[in-house]
Amino acid sequence: MLAVIPYLEQPVFDLLGMRVQLWDLFVVAGFLSGAWVAMKAAQKIGLDGNVILDYSPQVLLAGFTGAHLVHVFAYEPHLLSENPWFILQIWSGLSSFGGFLGAAILTVWFFRSRNVNFWRYETPLSLGLTWGWLVARVGCFFAHDHKGSLSEFPLAVDFPGGARHDLGLYDAILSFFLLMILVVLWKRRPRFGVMGGVTCVVYAVARFFLDNLRSVDLANSDARYLGLTPAQFGCFALAGLGIWMLWRSRQEPVIGQTPPG
Repeated sequence: MLAVIPYLEQPVFDLLGMRVQLWDLFVVAGFLSGAWVAMKAAQKIGLDGNVILDYSPQVLLAGFTGAHLVHVFAYEPHLLSENPWFILQIWSGLSSFGGFLGAAILTVWFFRSRNVNFWRYETPLSLGLTWGWLVARVGCFFAHDHKGSLSEFPLAVDFPGGARHDLGLYDAILSFFLLMILVVLWKRRPRFGVMGGVTCVVYAVARFFLDNLRSVDLANSDARYLGLTPAQFGCFALAGLGIWMLWRSRQEPVIGQTPPG
């Protein structure tokens, strides 16, 4: 069966004298709309939405920094010897799991330094993160920067040179179904910690298998260590975090049945 999705070149715009790609617009839209979703969800269960507004720009910077550093050291360490200043170009070369790591470190610091109970905010943050990730991954699909192996799968993209899996598209689809799961959980009002745990476990397991579809025949194919991509090693850590959050959630109250503080 031949691929049915055509390959579309990513549009580039001139915005206020700057060269802006469609991916850039989706990332901005994902961040802003994700922060808004998290803030509204927090307010709906009686939390202070201003905490989300204060947290969001900081976690964005930490995420991009972590994403770039992990990309440099795990995916393309040779670039440092060619250009040491590349390490400072946080907009060039990004690893999603590096972004998760940077965001996790910032999250621990942020909530501890403000003496705010993270376990009350993980629920709205899970909703906001998943929605924002979905929007951003649609941008990755248009950018076609996550090329997979050659395939005749119906959802493969008709790349120049042959149809391939597009991991940006698959990740967007995964994020959509994960968001639907979270919406169902949100309506059922689980314990605090459950939605964050489910987010980590579902994404980690699915992403581990999706990464098996990444290209191995292209010059910029992802690095492999013991046959696995760096992201697949990250999946183990993320799944472990999710399992711990689910176990820890047993100590938390049910959303909406107790004061949120």
